[in-house]
Amino acid sequence: MRKKVTLEHAPEIVVGLDIGTTKIATVIGSRNPDGKIDIHSYGKGESTGVQHGLIYNINKTVNGINISKDMAQNSFNHDIREVFVGVAGRHIKSSEYKHTVTRINGKEDVIRQDEIETMVSDLSNISVNPGEQIINVIPQRFVIDRHRETTDPVGELGEIIEGYFQIITGNEGEIKKILRCVQDAGLDAETIILEPIASGLACLSHEEKKHGVVLIDIGGGTTDLAIFYDGKPVFTMVIPFGGNSITKDISTICKIPMELAEKLKIKHGTCVVEKSNSSNYLTIPQLHGLQPIQISENMLAEIIHARVQTDILEEIRLAIRDSGYASKITNGVVLTGGGSMLSHLKELCQYTLQMPVRIGHPGVGFVNMQGDLKSPIYSTVLGLLKYGIEGIDGQAAQIEEPVSVNEPLRKTMRKHRENYKDKGKEKEKKVDFFNVISDFFNDLLEKAT
Repeated sequence: MRKKVTLEHAPEIVVGLDIGTTKIATVIGSRNPDGKIDIHSYGKGESTGVQHGLIYNINKTVNGINISKDMAQNSFNHDIREVFVGVAGRHIKSSEYKHTVTRINGKEDVIRQDEIETMVSDLSNISVNPGEQIINVIPQRFVIDRHRETTDPVGELGEIIEGYFQIITGNEGEIKKILRCVQDAGLDAETIILEPIASGLACLSHEEKKHGVVLIDIGGGTTDLAIFYDGKPVFTMVIPFGGNSITKDISTICKIPMELAEKLKIKHGTCVVEKSNSSNYLTIPQLHGLQPIQISENMLAEIIHARVQTDILEEIRLAIRDSGYASKITNGVVLTGGGSMLSHLKELCQYTLQMPVRIGHPGVGFVNMQGDLKSPIYSTVLGLLKYGIEGIDGQAAQIEEPVSVNEPLRKTMRKHRENYKDKGKEKEKKVDFFNVISDFFNDLLEKAT
């Protein structure tokens, strides 16, 4: 049992919540006097209501959030309410937008931070396709007076500012499902952050992000890609295949349950066929007294290799090539997420992408991390916590209007909370028999908001 944490003079507490395909994790932390991030507690629940990064069963997802939240709270003396939540899934899209502003007194007045924030706000309110919602607007680079390029224009003189921004959108219905699950668990989503960006905050160094690096987060349902350059995420992509896709292939071809296929993958699997033992056969028991079947390690490796090489690594190679940043990646690739622990994946990735590759263990800027949290499977939730404390550019994200979080998304979140409370009150009026339960439920909602 983990020791219960007590803080006499508690700093501002921040919570990261990762609703993944295979697990739901909650981490509680704060910034210490040395500027590092103290980890106070964490919890993990099973995720049975999510597939390919998308929530399909509200009740199961809420149950997983509650288990994760309760585990974290049980070893910490603060009730948690506001959380920084991750979003991924095949509905995520990323595109680059150019926004130009002409300044009246550009030759005399230096560019101010509020002018850049206004540019971000402008793009946060642009029209997107029906059913889509802007999640993040990320400044990438600026060109001053048509010729001088910079990533930090504040303090410079100039009449024309051309800003290039990455706009990340997601399906509005999927975002609302995330918000509903968070609120049904008695929590309040402070904001929603793209998961590969969060993972990058947890396991990439400043130098890697500055000089160009590819972050590949292989989760259970999806593989998330983010390219960082000049300290910022400049390209993102979600590939709709992850560790569960490999497990399902093994299950289907070998005609065995998913649970057994997962154990085979972890214990005997490799994604490099040449590394397998072709003379070693694995005996797989069957149900209902049927004769056990045998599969060679070589065949198991071929099943795994086919999915990893064709649907994940090859897609990543093409994405990097087409991103426009291939020539600027000088720090290679960092693999993280639970799928990064697949045997010999590092070697296959290095061969396919022709870049140096390392496994990304979270830990950049954290202290008091328990052993379990050092695993790549916790990169996203620790990155969400770090975003809540430092923001995307190393500055506190808990200001009134973070530049990388847009107002339309905040309005959607506020409207959802108001509708949620209204429905609770309406139900209380109509169903007298459930008055006591409804009162208790509404009290929880009031505390959460």
